[in-house]
Amino acid sequence: MERASTTSRKRSILDAALSCFSENGVEGTTIQDIQRAAGCSVGSLYHHFGSKEGVAEALWLDAIARFNAAMLRALEKAESGESAVRSVVTTYCSWTARHAPLARFLHSRDIEFSPAAKESQKALQSAYIHRVFEIFAPFARAGEVAELPLHTYVPLISGPIEAYVRRWLSGDAPSPVKVQDIFAEAAWNAVKGPSAR
Repeated sequence: MERASTTSRKRSILDAALSCFSENGVEGTTIQDIQRAAGCSVGSLYHHFGSKEGVAEALWLDAIARFNAAMLRALEKAESGESAVRSVVTTYCSWTARHAPLARFLHSRDIEFSPAAKESQKALQSAYIHRVFEIFAPFARAGEVAELPLHTYVPLISGPIEAYVRRWLSGDAPSPVKVQDIFAEAAWNAVKGPSAR
């Protein structure tokens, strides 16, 4: 019961922090702002996160873990190279549209990560990319997805929609859900293999 209570308290602090950061930015938010929004003591906040920067790091890591989990759930249902590629784009769009404040925070450049947080970030992304490539490997072997230099897949598949989402988050474009099919088609055309042509 105590663990559930701790998890709930941490979640409420992260949710409050997101609200504060969305309104004032990380720099413009104080620890007291988060404490008031979360309805917790400053001691509790420091106990769980150490500092305002610790809250921002934890929020970012939590958000990217949630995004990665949603993406992997979608990819694990893919039955072809084409459906896998298209699901990367459509999941990116739908998740971002449903979680716009969190997506905006993920795309912000407001956080100076500590060495420990950088290591956590690196481990999280490494495990995610490893699993993504495991999912795509059979499609590449079957010729459905082109054999390209390893580090070109992510920029080719999700780079364009990521750039579009940044524009949308800044208020400069319609919802990505409205254009997801255009970007999914472009991503598929960029990486489809010989057996899919």
